[in-house]
Amino acid sequence: MAYQAFTEEWAKAYKERINANANYREAARTWEWPLAFVLEADPSLGIEEERAIILDLYKGECRDARVGTKADLENVPYVISADAYTWKQVMDGELDPLAAMMRGKLKILKGDMGVLSGYVIAAKELVNSAQQVETEFPEGVA
Repeated sequence: MAYQAFTEEWAKAYKERINANANYREAARTWEWPLAFVLEADPSLGIEEERAIILDLYKGECRDARVGTKADLENVPYVISADAYTWKQVMDGELDPLAAMMRGKLKILKGDMGVLSGYVIAAKELVNSAQQVETEFPEGVA
């Protein structure tokens, strides 16, 4: 079953995939912070306002995954944002997340890049988990 990107249903399916990923569990065994992924608003695609997913990640487990609010974004220590085109390329495996960050396509709005750089394998496993969720992006996102 396909889920609209960055919705409550998508977040729950993503949480299941993260928790089923033994490689993520190992790579993130010392990670202790919530993380937000933001899909930027694009009215031309029917995305009227930004969508945020909050991942409660702790020592290799995703304790919760849900749609986030503006208040959530103020409170989480790590926020990564991109447009629909970039997220789709990352989830389709066409764009490496690290390369996307280096090129500014994935933007770190909050958080310490030095800390994040110690979790490159965990980040790739988060992407691998996302790739296992059948995701629908708005029509027109290629």
